[in-house]
Parts: sequence; C-alpha cells; structure tokens
Amino acid sequence: MNKNLILIFTALALCLSGAGCNKSGKLNTASTFTPPSGPVELKLKWPAGERVVRSFDMKMNSGISMPNRTTPIKQDSTMGQRFGLTVLKTEAGGDREVEMEFLAMHMKVEQGGKIVIDFDSDKKAAPASKEPSVAAIQSVVQNIVGAKIQFFMDASNQVDRIEGVDALMNRLGSGSTADAASGIKSMFNDGYLKQMVGSSQYLPPRPVQPGDTWLKHIETGTGGFGNMAMDYNFTFQNWEKHGERTCARMEFQGTIKSTPNANSPPSGMTMTIQDGSFSGVAWFDPELGLVIAADIDQDINMIMSIPVAARGKTVTQTMTNQMHQTITEKLESVK
Repeated sequence: MNKNLILIFTALALCLSGAGCNKSGKLNTASTFTPPSGPVELKLKWPAGERVVRSFDMKMNSGISMPNRTTPIKQDSTMGQRFGLTVLKTEAGGDREVEMEFLAMHMKVEQGGKIVIDFDSDKKAAPASKEPSVAAIQSVVQNIVGAKIQFFMDASNQVDRIEGVDALMNRLGSGSTADAASGIKSMFNDGYLKQMVGSSQYLPPRPVQPGDTWLKHIETGTGGFGNMAMDYNFTFQNWEKHGERTCARMEFQGTIKSTPNANSPPSGMTMTIQDGSFSGVAWFDPELGLVIAADIDQDINMIMSIPVAARGKTVTQTMTNQMHQTITEKLESVK
C-alpha cells in the first residue's frame, strides 16, 4: 500500500465530525436556567423537530519512526467535519428517531514541509491531487458530504438500531479505488456513528453538583483497525457562563488503549495504541440538554504493522507513530 495512503488513513482513523440572521438560534439567547443549590441531572434532550449543527476539528503533529530511517517522518495534519442532527420523531415513552446529515469535510496533511493533501468540501472547485492515491482519498471524502443516517434511540439515549449505513457504503465506494474506499469504509462503522450522534460520554450516571467526580469506561470499534478503550475521570468543577448559556463545566483526564481486530482490513495493516493519555474540559447546558463545546488534548503512541513485498515474499514492517492532538468540538446552532 502507498505510504501516503497509510498515513492519511492513520489520521482519519483518529479523527473520526439555519435560517434567518440569528444563525446560532437558541445559542444566542440568554439562559433562563438557575443553578440549583443541590444535585442536578445532566441529561441529553431531543425535542421533536429540533435541529442542531455540530463541528469537530483536530490538529495533529506526528513523528513516524520507520525501519532503516535515522530520523522520524514529521507530519502535521488538520481535519474536521460538520454535521446536522434533526429529531424527526419522538414517542410518548421517550423513544426517538434522529437523522444525521454530513454537511462538510476538510483535511490537510503536510509531510516534511510538503503538502500531501489539501481538501475542503466547502470549496466548490477543490483541486484534485496529481497523486492517484491521494486523489482517491479526496474523492471518497467528498462522497461523504450529503450522506444521511437515521438513528433509532430509546429513552436512555442508547441507539437501538441504525439505518442508512448501506447507502453510505455505496456512496463511499462510488468512483474511487478499492484501497481508498475500503480503508475509509472500515472507519464509518456502527461504533463510530453511534459515538457521533450524542455526547453522553461526558455525562454522569447520576445527579451531580460542583465538586462531584465520576468514572466512565467507553469502548468503540474502529472497523478493521481494532477496538479503542477510553477510561475517563471526570470532575464537575462549577457552573460557568459559556457565551450566553449557563453551563456545567466538567474537567476530565484519562487513558486510551486499543487492540487490533482479529479480522484485519483488506490492506492487512493493523494499528495498536500502546500508550495514550488525554485531558480536557466540556461545557454542558442543562436547559438545552446539549454539550455546547469541548476542548481536548491527546498524546498517543501508536504501533502500525504493515505487510510489504520484499524479495518475492511478504514481510511485516513495523512503524511507530508518536502523536499530539488538539481537538475542538463545538455546537454551531440549535433551532
């Protein structure tokens, strides 16, 4: 597999996300919520007909050590996505149907001072790369924009089932190479999509007040590249204004690990996070029932094993990727 394709897949695997003059809708309206003197439940809300737009942006600096190289390959990446969530239907018991639409994607990867890929779906005429493998990635990422997924959720915000994944897979495979399509298809699996639809990973399992702490263990699949486990340690610091909204400020830190999937992707490449740590802060608006924003810093040491042809046989080449990531999640609008 082409080296640039491998490194772009690595970045993607770790990324991966109105009307009128008031584009932010309810976000520009002052809160009417008054913080209580005791514990309060912090729970996601999904009112019928509501539409929210969220964005996810990541900056990543990497040093990739490869066999027979004395110095690491330096890679700088920025990438992100914007998507809408619309509550199509709610039931008396609390079940609901939520539709997610991919609105925009962007990514830029630079290696050793040279731009490998520079793509932004908001630009009407984004130039295609002259390198076939990179152009294939651009084509697949562009096909994501406009795709819609339906989530059927219960009253506790757990996803019962997902519809539209087959249609998304068909879009990703349209007009691109098998390598590019299969690598990205493996990332847009059920576990990844479920994580995108809500922000429940930040919320406590019980009513809390400033000073309270709680732990969370979350596991999610990354397709053929394996399973990722994150252990969070949260503290509800205080009530704090974020823009016009009164929010619960939650600070957290934790660790990340992963294990390779027994069924490796078509490329035969596996990726394992041996050492990973993170810290950050999230602001939750209990009146809207939404996470307004989150800022996260991550440090990750990843081992990548890749089959390569050498002297008429296939051998496994191992690379080490040391990464620092800065992630920003933001609620763009609520209507």
